[in-house]
Amino acid sequence: MRRFLQAIFLLTIPVLLIVGVVRGVTFPWFPAWEYGRDAFPVAKLPADERLRLARECIVFLNVPHDIERLAWLRLSDGSAAFNERELHHMSDVKRVYDALSAAALLALALTVSAGWALQRRGSGAEIWGALSNGALVTLSSLLLLGVLMWLSWDAFFVGLHGLLFSTGSWYFRHTDTLIQLFPMRFWQDAGLAVVGVIAVLAFTLALVGRMIQRRVAGRTYPQIT
Repeated sequence: MRRFLQAIFLLTIPVLLIVGVVRGVTFPWFPAWEYGRDAFPVAKLPADERLRLARECIVFLNVPHDIERLAWLRLSDGSAAFNERELHHMSDVKRVYDALSAAALLALALTVSAGWALQRRGSGAEIWGALSNGALVTLSSLLLLGVLMWLSWDAFFVGLHGLLFSTGSWYFRHTDTLIQLFPMRFWQDAGLAVVGVIAVLAFTLALVGRMIQRRVAGRTYPQIT
């Protein structure tokens, strides 16, 4: 039973770290930072309008809203900010984003439950060991992910979208608003930021977890019956 409880951490810790960092990047601060960089591609949209629309997209993803929130948005000339194809894709993105968030909540519940069950069995050290092992699994996954991104970003990007969305639903013209807001450079920088932060967090958790595990390994915890 203890091995089963520890194995839960191997599945849940990567989910918690990955989704947590992805959600951390999916806030208005990231496009604001990106747009302010000299090396970031310019857009045909005015800077203030570009940031406003990007923030609206992010708010749409993070809070309960239907697609009408984006459908009502207008450009400075009064035309619709997003066409039907873009609105359909944003609905798909929100569906995936909400599913990831739900998966993270489930992973959190499973992690807490498994930790509580191990604690009841007097296995405090094993909790920290399981956290460390889960972080190591995350680092191994990131290594593979990083290699794929380094070998061919385009193939990785296309493969990921093909996995999450229906074929062709995410192809847009360079003049479309979504491309003006989120060009390829945006996703490259976001990918590097996500991988980098997850790597730091996972390495820290793996190291600290192992240190604490060794420190408490010899202690005896009372079992609750």
